[in-house]
Amino acid sequence: MTKNMIEKFPNQNKRQKDFKCSIGFAMNVIGSKWRAIILWHILKDYPIRYGQLKRSVPNISHKVLSQELKNLEKDSLIERIAYATIPPKVEYIPTDRGKSLENILTELCLWGKKYMD
Repeated sequence: MTKNMIEKFPNQNKRQKDFKCSIGFAMNVIGSKWRAIILWHILKDYPIRYGQLKRSVPNISHKVLSQELKNLEKDSLIERIAYATIPPKVEYIPTDRGKSLENILTELCLWGKKYMD
């Protein structure tokens, strides 16, 4: 697959200028304090609703969770599905781009388990 065929991230040119290596770019996309954790929970249990996600990541504030979900959606890592019901129902699922990070996040999780204790 050529570089031109791959869908670009929002602000990709600016993000690329901030780093001289690809790991810096990748960490800019998934490397916030919460973003990888949120994506991990969505990958492991989708479709997932907001309340379920909040219970899975109990130390995150509602404001930060909402903002990170918007950022993940903006970067096309997750999709937000809103149902026209009363009360409103929203679910989150990973996109193909988000699913492509599953093996990487799994390895990070295993590494963390190994060295956490």
